[in-house]
Amino acid sequence: MSEVKNPGPKPDAEPTAASAPVPTWIFILTLVLIYLGAVYFDRYSGWFDQQVYPPFQSADDLARYQPKSGEAALLAHGKGVYESVCGTCHGSDGLGKPDQVPPLAGSEWVSKDIPSLVRVPQLGLNGPIKVAGKDWNLAMAPMGAGLSDADLAGVLTYIRQSWGNRSSAVSADEVKAARVAISGKAPSAEELAKMTPVERGHAVFQKYGCFQCHGEDGKGGVRNTNAKTAEQVPSLIYVADGYTKEELIAFVSRGERNIPRMNPNGPEPPHFMPKWGPIINPNELSDIADFLFSLKPKGSDVGF
Repeated sequence: MSEVKNPGPKPDAEPTAASAPVPTWIFILTLVLIYLGAVYFDRYSGWFDQQVYPPFQSADDLARYQPKSGEAALLAHGKGVYESVCGTCHGSDGLGKPDQVPPLAGSEWVSKDIPSLVRVPQLGLNGPIKVAGKDWNLAMAPMGAGLSDADLAGVLTYIRQSWGNRSSAVSADEVKAARVAISGKAPSAEELAKMTPVERGHAVFQKYGCFQCHGEDGKGGVRNTNAKTAEQVPSLIYVADGYTKEELIAFVSRGERNIPRMNPNGPEPPHFMPKWGPIINPNELSDIADFLFSLKPKGSDVGF
């Protein structure tokens, strides 16, 4: 009789369990689901705040859409104007840019009397100034000259009450009074109506401080470190050879933030063309284009 090999378990044997590794994909899927759940909770739960519900995602999000009045409305309005007009240079944090743009956070100028404060955005700056204990010697265009009294009041209020600054709000009436006090020789509406487009354009050139960077009558600019255009803000007397009137208005409106560098690895040039579109109204843009076209020397052609 032959021997039976591996007869198998007896019919009445108890079943046994053996350990086996859990598939890796189950761990990965579990982690992904936990992550997605956490993201969804963070985005849509409102963190158990009963006042937060779709389409709002957080208490801060809800607060942004609540109707505002009084000083809160002025502050909210000022923030929007600041971000579109001032934030490019001074930054959303008010810290400016090292060696290029002075800070507004902690600046003693922010807390000055209203006429002194209004004078800076209304007339611009050109020359040495001390801010927060540091000397600066850069030009600033009068970016506030084209803002309404309410817009400029909102911007100044936002600056005075942000980034640790704690000064009183500025009203539109205070801005209006300050502008009257510092208006200087600005032509009246009646005088402007009697001027030719070129004469009005020259007044616009002065009003917005274009001369502070491009020189008197656009004949030459201030030093612009590491700029490719001879390291200075360029002259404007030949723009008629390089642009049509429509092209020039479009360029002035959109500005030019990235100035070509003499040394690509060197520092960013501190002076650039601001975005004037939100500041200068269309009639003024047309007039300043006429003025700049009039600057070309008669009979001169540089071959553009």
